[in-house]
Amino acid sequence: MKTENWKLENRLLHTKAYSNPFTIFNSSRRANQGSALMLMMWAILLMSVTVLGVVEYIRASAAESVQAAYQFKALHLAESGLAVGLHPSTRRGDLVLKQKIGPNSGFDVVINYEGARIPINYATDERLREAIYNLFIHWQLNAEEAGIAADSLADWIDNDDNARANGAEQEQYQNLGIFDSPRNQGFLRVDEMLLVRGMDAVDRKKPDWREYFSVYGEGQIDLRTVFKDVLLAITGSSENDVARFIRERDGADGIPGTEDDRRIRDEEAYQLLGLAGDKLNALRAILNDDDTTLRRITSIGWVGEKRAEIIVVTRRNSETGSLTYLGRMEE
Repeated sequence: MKTENWKLENRLLHTKAYSNPFTIFNSSRRANQGSALMLMMWAILLMSVTVLGVVEYIRASAAESVQAAYQFKALHLAESGLAVGLHPSTRRGDLVLKQKIGPNSGFDVVINYEGARIPINYATDERLREAIYNLFIHWQLNAEEAGIAADSLADWIDNDDNARANGAEQEQYQNLGIFDSPRNQGFLRVDEMLLVRGMDAVDRKKPDWREYFSVYGEGQIDLRTVFKDVLLAITGSSENDVARFIRERDGADGIPGTEDDRRIRDEEAYQLLGLAGDKLNALRAILNDDDTTLRRITSIGWVGEKRAEIIVVTRRNSETGSLTYLGRMEE
């Protein structure tokens, strides 16, 4: 009987405990407090990540702004160098062409002439077409590849439909699935030469071939500034003769366009290059030693590691001194 009473009392005590509203409230409050703590921790973590992201964004934006400012300043310095190079009294090799402005900025200007390059829009001249062929051979193209490219360049420029021996006119391009070539007119940009049959082989062998051609040249080669490869191709002179001429021309430092360059007049140049007789007579009309009308001015402004390059090609009237801009490129 006592055992039964004890069980009954114990059951009543448990019932009272669970039915006590204060006991239930305390348990619920502790659960809510745990959830709130977890939410607060997640909020703090999320806020920390957000703040770190904002800080990193600000830092990256600041660094990007600094680099953009450097690039803008470099372009401004390139423009300043260009103004110096365009002055009519400025000459190749003048000290004013290289200036340091501030501890980590300045500009470098190089004056060259379009006569250093082959005037591609005169490739119908047999002497220049042959020079182009020789240039491609010098660049390790085989005879067939060089012939196709050289003849096709001349066919692209002339205004007839008669293909040269290795060239290409409309029929040849149509067989290749190209129906708007050739243009039968001069090139506006050197890059357009890639449209010509055979120039893909040149591009593979000599990726920097663009440096050796000009769309602004007026049919002559300037002996004062002509590139070695072009001089070899034009004159057919030996490597030794061309090397000797360039040593004499560029001076002791071996750098063209500096103060120690030597002005070599045409007759001495012909002698150094071993040109004489019929060969010289054939080339006289396309060689000169005083083509100063077409200038190519390259101005590079720099700030730290940032560089801005501007290239302009101009024609100066020798009588009036007036300047005409023919082309401008920025990099």
